[in-house]
Amino acid sequence: MLYLHPYYQPGSQISLNLRSCADDKSERNVQATVVKAFTPFTMSQVLLVDINPPIADGLPPAKSSFVLKVYDPRFLQHRKGTKASAPHPWTLAAEITAARRRAFGAGTFLPTWWPDDADSAGWEEYYHSNLQQLFTNELAAYTRLLPLQGRVIPHCYAHGTLVLPGKPVARPVVPRVLLLSYVPGPALRAVHPARVAPAVARALVDTVRAFGALGVIHDDLRPDNILLSPADEHAHAFVIDFGNAEVRRADQGNEEWEWALAENDEPKQVEMMLEKLGIETVDTLDPLNLDELALSLA
Repeated sequence: MLYLHPYYQPGSQISLNLRSCADDKSERNVQATVVKAFTPFTMSQVLLVDINPPIADGLPPAKSSFVLKVYDPRFLQHRKGTKASAPHPWTLAAEITAARRRAFGAGTFLPTWWPDDADSAGWEEYYHSNLQQLFTNELAAYTRLLPLQGRVIPHCYAHGTLVLPGKPVARPVVPRVLLLSYVPGPALRAVHPARVAPAVARALVDTVRAFGALGVIHDDLRPDNILLSPADEHAHAFVIDFGNAEVRRADQGNEEWEWALAENDEPKQVEMMLEKLGIETVDTLDPLNLDELALSLA
């Protein structure tokens, strides 16, 4: 049976310090109730939660359940070990040692480097750095894709931190969180090809093209990261999980960015993925206006 930490169990109360994704001006403490954990956890921990009481000026009053993504390195699936890496279970002592090294600028390395298996604190730093980068990427991508929120990607309502219990010993890592809208519906992988309308498939390709126009390369487009909603109709395709996203830098010129888009060619990747799944596409009757979307963030 899959183990869930007590504060991820359905019915658990968790405390969050949140800032609105819209203005980012003030932080407030809110209480959330876990409705469901979307397991298994791979990178971030994804939960369905209710906010109690509702935030009248920060969240839509008609909705009660939201997706909470928690970026806590303690629960990474990679810790269990892979063919190329031994298991690296979490310990508070190793996390504290890693935090002390980090405070003095010692023992730092690029997140893509794997430390020695015997360096438990090094692995804590590796996991911490990767989760911080995933959070930064995802928040930056949602910010750049603001015109698409609620249409083809979830709404990003708030970001902040998870308030962890401070006893018996406080952890030095404070997990970051994102509060997103809940998109009901199955992943593309779980849907029979005949149930995906060609116009919906074409709109998905147009969506990915719009990402590039707005300065985002998703870099993890696969059937598990595409939801079809609503669950009984599959009228819209939503793209999720921007943790690996590349966001256009302020100093990145048009030529450099166009080269990055051409090198990745994500619209073509999606077309090939749909073809492999046996899903047909047609020209959309209501294409996304890429010029209008790009100007909206200028």
